[in-house]
Order: sequence, then C-alpha cells, then structure tokens
Amino acid sequence: MLKLFYRRFTLAICLVAVASALTFALIALAPGNAANFLAERAAGPKATHELVQKIERDLGLNDPLYIRFGHWVGDVSEGRLGESLRTGHPISDEFAQRLPTTIRLLLGGGVIAFFMPLVIGVAGALSNGGVLDRSLRVLAIVGASAPNFFVGALLVLLFSVKLHWLPAFGTSGLLSWMMPWVTVGLFPTCVLSRVVRVTLQELMARPFATTGFAKGYGRAGVLIYEALPNLAVPFLTTFGAQFALMIIGAIVVESVFAWQGIGAFFIDSIRFRDFPAMQAILMTFVVFFVFVNLLVDMVCMLIDPRIRRSQFESA
Repeated sequence: MLKLFYRRFTLAICLVAVASALTFALIALAPGNAANFLAERAAGPKATHELVQKIERDLGLNDPLYIRFGHWVGDVSEGRLGESLRTGHPISDEFAQRLPTTIRLLLGGGVIAFFMPLVIGVAGALSNGGVLDRSLRVLAIVGASAPNFFVGALLVLLFSVKLHWLPAFGTSGLLSWMMPWVTVGLFPTCVLSRVVRVTLQELMARPFATTGFAKGYGRAGVLIYEALPNLAVPFLTTFGAQFALMIIGAIVVESVFAWQGIGAFFIDSIRFRDFPAMQAILMTFVVFFVFVNLLVDMVCMLIDPRIRRSQFESA
C-alpha cells in the first residue's frame, strides 16, 4: 500500500514540475515587457531606454530562459515568490492576506457540491422516471449550462436588490457568504447530481441489487444499503475533479462579489501584466489541482481493494 502511495506521490511531483516549466515558459513568452512597466512606474513618461535596460539587467530578464527558470525554482524552494510588480509588496504577503478568503469560498462551495448531488441523485432514483426525476434532470442541465457570472448576477438581483435578504458584496458575516457559496458550487452540484443519478440507475441493474430485492428490501432499501456503497469510488473521483476545477470558478465569483481573494489577485495581475504574481498564482492552481486529485486517488485506494489489486497487477 505504501508503495502505491509513493508511486502516486512521485507522479504528482513530476506533474507539478512539468507544469511549472510550461507555465514559466508561457509567462516568459507572453507579450509585454516587465522592465518597461517598472520604468514607467518609476519615471513616468520620462523613462529612458537606458533605465529599461538597467531594470532588465537587475531582474535578469536578459538571461536565457532555462537560467531564469532555475533561479525561480530556487527561490520558490526557499519560500520566496518574488515581489508584485503592481504593488511592490512580496507576493507571499499578498497570499497570506488573500488565501483565507479563497479557502473559505472553496470549502463552502465544496460542502454544497458534496452533499446536494447525493440528495438530488437519490431523490431522482427513488422517483425513477417520475415527475420529480424529470424535473431534477432539467434543473441539473440548466444549472450546468449557466455560467458563474450569470448565476451570481441573478442571485444578487433577487436576494439583494429585490428582497434585501443578503448583502451584495463583502465578507462581513455568514450571510455574505451564502450567495458566493451557491454560485461557485452550483455547476459541480449539477454535474455530480447527474453522475449520481446515472450511476445509481446502472447499479440498480447489477446482481447485488437483485439480491437486495430478494431479501425483501424495497427500492429505497436497495438504493441505500446496496447501491450507495458501490457509488463511493465514481462519486469521489468525479467530486475530486470538480472540486479542483472550482478554483477556476473562484476567479469569476470573487470578481462578481468584489472579494479580495486569490482569484481577484489573478485578475489584477493579468490586467497590470504583473508577471511574477501571475506565475505564482498559476502554480498555486496547478499544485491545488494535482494534489486534490492525488488525495482522492489515495482515498479511493483505501476504500476499494479492487483498485489496489489492479495497481499491483499493473506494477
């Protein structure tokens, strides 16, 4: 078992290394020159070509790409993410201020995306082609098709402008988190609810479901005692992928609700061509995505011996 974990962890480290090299190359080859931006900020319209060249030498922008990447990896390994070109502050300080907001957003949306699909999927399976099942299917398709910014705007219009129940922006209390949590969690909830419903329908045709009916269980009993335990692995696998992708939705949600999280920091970095901050944030996204899926893989191996057996056979 430990050998399997070690193999998965090593693969995750390799994926992060490759992704870091690709993202660094993409940022370095992007249009624009950070030296020009810094020179204009320091001297305004009077910035000279000599000043730009001096900044390029000081930042090492004239060095080959692989040398710059090596310096960046060395700094990151020591916990130094560089300074923001936009604010002049260390990027690690910006992360320390903004990361708790994004974490709370993802955790709240993740709780919704974990439990609501199970409720919706089981309710649809119990209805089994009835009015409730068809209605939930339509709602799931509509919810999965609606972009985050549109959902957020509708929620603000309804609950803030019309009903005055919830604040439209800010992080002043629990009520201010409700609409952002729903907004970021709606898409994965709808996707996962369809996964749960379709998987349960397939599981109800398995021999163990027939055995459950033979034991005297009704449809609800077979769903709960026989089908749901076998749903764990496909549900957790899909949930892990959807939860990791919620970091992308957080960029939009934080902009809609005027939050100062990592997503809003990323938008500001793109707008002002803050290349060091863009690189640090992109790597944060990559690490988050890779290690969330790594954690889900390990949990699935723990709860399902068939996965461990297949991994040993393929080794």
